[in-house]
Amino acid sequence: MTDDYDFQAALRESDGLVEQIRPILAGQNPEVVGATLAQLLATFIAGHAPVLRETAQRLLMDCAEGLVPVMVEEMIVAGRAPLQWRGAER
Repeated sequence: MTDDYDFQAALRESDGLVEQIRPILAGQNPEVVGATLAQLLATFIAGHAPVLRETAQRLLMDCAEGLVPVMVEEMIVAGRAPLQWRGAER
């Protein structure tokens, strides 16, 4: 990333992509969704120079972990998860 990287613009763009992908994955069994995401993540990590792959993987997982509470809250509000999931430990 450079100093002029626009994180907010990237976040808005990623939100749009997620909204396009969500209907494709909706209704698929969890194993298919997991395998699909694993292939996409592997492609993302493989796209980095070998020396950067471990760091890219770690940063990606840290980002995903930080988003879990946000996603859980969205699922609760949408009625797709019980209230007990709010603040639950892993």
